[in-house]
Amino acid sequence: MALTVSSSEGTYEVVPEGTHSAVCYKIVDTGTREEQFKEEDPKKRHSIFIYWELTNMPMDDGRPFSINKQYTLSLNENSNLHKDLKSWRGKSFTAEELKGFDLTNILGVSCDLEVKHNANGRATVVSIFKPDGGAKKSASKNEQEVFDLEEYAKEFSGHSCATSKRMCDVYEGLPPFIHDMITDSYEVKAAERKGLAQQSTAPAAADPNAGLAAVANKSQPKKQAEFLDDDIPF
Repeated sequence: MALTVSSSEGTYEVVPEGTHSAVCYKIVDTGTREEQFKEEDPKKRHSIFIYWELTNMPMDDGRPFSINKQYTLSLNENSNLHKDLKSWRGKSFTAEELKGFDLTNILGVSCDLEVKHNANGRATVVSIFKPDGGAKKSASKNEQEVFDLEEYAKEFSGHSCATSKRMCDVYEGLPPFIHDMITDSYEVKAAERKGLAQQSTAPAAADPNAGLAAVANKSQPKKQAEFLDDDIPF
């Protein structure tokens, strides 16, 4: 049985320590916020979260364990994202890849995760490795999806579309602390300002009861309202 933790928010099973087979099933872009680490000056940080489900052991109710890790969205060679992706791929990035790597390529890709518990008993991903046989595209029990902040922000900038509404559905399935990060992001705040600016500059709708229209309206009766091994998938 897995380690179970109780809190004011309920009881949940903690991912056991050790090395686990896993598949990436979700990527969440939480946008840019100003963060401060210890005594350092506040800095802008663009964060993402990568989610995996474990394939080698289920929870007591049969569902797969899920675990995530927060990263700064950067492929600088000193960044954790660069280091983990390099280890996961089992090879270095080319200069061309570093110019613009499509992170969605890791969705549905297998790996091995090393998990340890921190001082608070929380499971954390400390290392990611290329699995035996190579990283491969794999099915997952959880729906594989990406939360695209740029698309989501269109809901607030006055450019709502089918994709932005889909992102609203993905947003609803995210935990409250990630909701807060997204809502407080520079990207969403900028989209909200853009939407408000558009509303304030939009021409006022014509008054249907003014001028000659009033005469016409009064004369009308009112209506009732109606892979192969060498083929690394990323």
